[in-house]
Amino acid sequence: MSNWRARLILLNNTTLGNALAFNGFWALACVGQDAALPFTVAALAILILATQNVVKTCLLAARIATIGILVDVVFTRSEIFVFPEHAFVPLWLALLWLGFSTTLVRSLKFLNRHLLLAALFGAIGGPSSYFAGYRFGAVEFGYPLATTLLVLAVTWACLLPLFFTLARQLHDEDLA
Repeated sequence: MSNWRARLILLNNTTLGNALAFNGFWALACVGQDAALPFTVAALAILILATQNVVKTCLLAARIATIGILVDVVFTRSEIFVFPEHAFVPLWLALLWLGFSTTLVRSLKFLNRHLLLAALFGAIGGPSSYFAGYRFGAVEFGYPLATTLLVLAVTWACLLPLFFTLARQLHDEDLA
């Protein structure tokens, strides 16, 4: 393994390092949107390469992204989310799901064995992320703000514990 990759892995395996890396990735994707797609793809590649086991990381990313994108498609088709320049879920949002999956066994690892706390964290963190995207103009809401945030809170309270259950199937030793 190259020295630069070993250093990236070491940094990304810390709670703070992974949290900072993901939040930078989130900002790039959400603020940059379509204009930043090449950079977002490159940042995602770095997030994935900065993991000890790239295969497990990609398998988990595929699982999480599939569920997350399907949820976002349902929300888009039901006009909870509105992406004026997209008939479907934008690619940058799909990439966000792939990047988010890297946080489950790193910066959010502390929630793994406490699924009720994970549900509470999801109920707050999920809507907060979409609200920030709303404030940056990345998404519009088709329903009143309070209604949308409530739907997101309930959804994320269910999703985050599910995601940890899926993460345990591949990364149980990393989450111990």
